[in-house]
Amino acid sequence: MTTHRLRGLAGSEPAARPRTVRHVTRHRPPVRDLPPAGHNVVQLLGPPSERQLTGRLNAILEVLGGRRAAAQVQNLVDPALFARLLTHSRLPSTRHRVGTLHLCHPTDLALEAATTIRNGPRVLALAARFERTRTGWVCTRFHLLAPRLGPARAVPARPSAA
Repeated sequence: MTTHRLRGLAGSEPAARPRTVRHVTRHRPPVRDLPPAGHNVVQLLGPPSERQLTGRLNAILEVLGGRRAAAQVQNLVDPALFARLLTHSRLPSTRHRVGTLHLCHPTDLALEAATTIRNGPRVLALAARFERTRTGWVCTRFHLLAPRLGPARAVPARPSAA
């Protein structure tokens, strides 16, 4: 058995160039914020889902109702809101149900939610704002709007026709 090899013609073919090796590196976003020492970093690619937001709102409502310890939501809210939760008066202890969430994304780092809360026979409005921080998404604003007691607006008296 004979072995055949192809040889190029000297002088008629271009010289072989050395091969360059490309190193493919993945683009990583620059590190901008590092959490303080001792804090866990929560990596979220995007805002929390509606189910997660409903769970967080329920947890805050349970703190207001006295059925959950405030320390359990400390990582879910910012420090100013946490201080307000500790001093806020308690809601009646009836069960509540969160309605359909209506979401708005004013910026990439903020999320606003509005919904209704059924608390026994009463219906309350709820507005909340979540912002992305070093440690993840936290609730920075939480407003539970109760209905007014009394008439919604004063009705002017009609002038009597005499």
